[in-house]
Formats: sequence, C-alpha cells, structure tokens
Amino acid sequence: MILQGDLEVFSLKSLKPMILKPLKEPLSAGGYGAFPSAALDFPDDSIDFLKLLVKDPVTTFPGRISGDSLKNIGVLDGDWCLIQKGIEAKPNDLVAATIDDQFFIKRFKPKYSDRNQLQTLKLKSANPDFSDFDITDETEFYLWGVITWTFRNWKKL
Repeated sequence: MILQGDLEVFSLKSLKPMILKPLKEPLSAGGYGAFPSAALDFPDDSIDFLKLLVKDPVTTFPGRISGDSLKNIGVLDGDWCLIQKGIEAKPNDLVAATIDDQFFIKRFKPKYSDRNQLQTLKLKSANPDFSDFDITDETEFYLWGVITWTFRNWKKL
C-alpha cells in the first residue's frame, strides 16, 4: 500500500524466523582498544531478528520514509521504519499520522494540564527547514501508529 506524504507503508510478507548469530563482544563506538579474541567470530547464541523487531505481526507495518524533516535526529530520506498500530504514543515518540489526508512521520509533542488533560498537541519536525503541525479541533488528524524502529542501509550490496 502506498500513501501520500512522508511515508510509504507496506505489509509484512513473511513471518519466518530470521536467525543471525551476534558477536558476543560489545561494539565500542569510541576510542581505540585491544583486538577481541578470534574465538568471538564463532558465537554460539543466536537472535531471531523478526522476533526482536516485531512484537505483533498483525499490527506492525514496514514503511519507507521520504523527506528530511527529521534529519536532525538521524532519520533521513530513504530510511525504513517499523510502525506499530494500537500502542499508546508517549511524548517524544516518533509517530505516523495523517494530517489533512497526507501521511507524515513526526515527533509526538503533547502538553498536559496539571490534571493530566491534553491542552495542546504538536507534531514536531527535527529540521528548521520544515514546519511543525499544531493539531487543533479543526485539524483533520489521525494518529496511525508509533514508530518502533528505524533502519538505514549503510552499504548497498
């Protein structure tokens, strides 16, 4: 299924396990260190990536992101995401929403009163070149799902 706006949404075609063997050693992202043991090239544990990424296959949909409105938080044009429907959006979550019949992915920014009642709702961009959406009673708005994962292809094979 392809929708207008910032997001293309697809359905999961297969629920077969995707088993990969992880490294046992954490991957350091800072500074130089000693080389890990060569024995770590042969881990004996495994991870089912589909099970790790998808908690409910019926309500989870992959999507491809279009545009750079979230580039300042590392979500770029062409990235992929997983969207789960039916879970509650929390402040600062990334959400997929329709606004005036167009699909968007934005940061969820509600503001609550002292009595925990919603006062205002903003769907925020993370790029000053893009506008935020102030959701009002007049806005045609539907919160479609919560983004649970984003992915980027670093090396085209």
